[in-house]
Amino acid sequence: MPSALWVVWIVLHEYGTGVGASTVPEVRCGTGLNRTLHQPFPVDPLPQRYLDYKAHYGLRYDPRRTVVRNGTLEHPVRERKKLFPPRLPYDPPLLSVFNIISFVNGPCVVRRVGPVKEGIPEPGWNGICYHEQECGLLQGTPMDSCAGGFGVCCVFRFGCDGRTEQNVSYFHSPHYPAPATGSLPCGFTLTLHRAVRQVLLEFVFFELAPPHVGSCVVDQFIVSVQNDHRVYPVLCGINSGQHMYLDVDGAYSHRLFLSGAFSTNQPRAFLVRITQLASRRAPTGCLQFHDGLTGVLKSFNYDSHSMLVPNRKASYFNNLNYAICIRRQNKFCDVVLTNEDALGAENIFQIVNIAEDGSSLVPANQAGVELFSCPNDYIAINFVRLCGERLNDGSLVADFTINKPVTHTSAGPVVIAVRTDESIVGRGFKLTFKQLVCVDKPV
Repeated sequence: MPSALWVVWIVLHEYGTGVGASTVPEVRCGTGLNRTLHQPFPVDPLPQRYLDYKAHYGLRYDPRRTVVRNGTLEHPVRERKKLFPPRLPYDPPLLSVFNIISFVNGPCVVRRVGPVKEGIPEPGWNGICYHEQECGLLQGTPMDSCAGGFGVCCVFRFGCDGRTEQNVSYFHSPHYPAPATGSLPCGFTLTLHRAVRQVLLEFVFFELAPPHVGSCVVDQFIVSVQNDHRVYPVLCGINSGQHMYLDVDGAYSHRLFLSGAFSTNQPRAFLVRITQLASRRAPTGCLQFHDGLTGVLKSFNYDSHSMLVPNRKASYFNNLNYAICIRRQNKFCDVVLTNEDALGAENIFQIVNIAEDGSSLVPANQAGVELFSCPNDYIAINFVRLCGERLNDGSLVADFTINKPVTHTSAGPVVIAVRTDESIVGRGFKLTFKQLVCVDKPV
């Protein structure tokens, strides 16, 4: 058959006859094929000239050329598949925990609580679940296990001169939870992400030396944001449980700076949780924000008890100008504020305004209302200034010697303004709020 002869000719041409044949008889294609050989293939002596017969006859495969090595003709063979990848400049470990086990790097909370030192309990640390090696590379502290024991709850806690860019981090005084007694400056820098719109500071534990006549002199805790002209209160005294929301402009503000300055050897300690927020949780301009149906509004340095500060003076600060906001819940209209604790006992309420002769503008043990009584130091509820030593706006009773609930009924955001001057200060305020369900009023 012509087709069979054609195959034989190719085999002889590629591999030879093995008996020294130097010529190949002429073979012509049969009439059944679409192509016709006009002349036999030439056979050249070694080194043999390569003839791309497959390209010549229209086949689509381009074979590799034969080569001559050491006078021996080598025919093209298929490249064997390599069993191993090319050797790298270094030998990575064959088995790695990163390659064997993977899990989501999600939030975690340290479950175990450390020992109490100097009366300071360990907080509930928040961290991120990482492999232990990753936690070390990120300068975190492994404090608990997670992911079924394959990961560690990595907490990013830093003392003086700490720097980080983590979403959740902690800044604490030296040797925390043991008190710090040295006289030294202590700073912390947080690199802000481009998408951050607010930063939440939570003062988990905060006990410094008290203010002097409303000004922080001995100890100072200063908050500042890069390229931000807003002024935040300089803190001292007792502020455990307080918080601040800082508005951030991502185009100009790329760093947050926290710094503490201590000028005596008296014991003090602080622990601040810092959280970067990609969306605004608090309304713009609200230094403090509450979103529950009930809660407590308290001025800075209101508490008089302490775990480690020997001398303390409970009072608010000079030169305050900030807003406390409450999120009005759906189907809740009014917000009632009372000057009492959860057990019904009255709290101390004292916001002082002094006349030019040094006397108080509000008689002792009475409530002050509006501009003439509260020109400098006040809180504003329903846009009404309140001060003195009783909480009472006079809308329910005319007796200003008693505390009476004050109801925020204005539409829009619930805002309590806080304003003080640079002179005499008082104890401050601690108010309990409760939101009331909307009730249809009769026409």
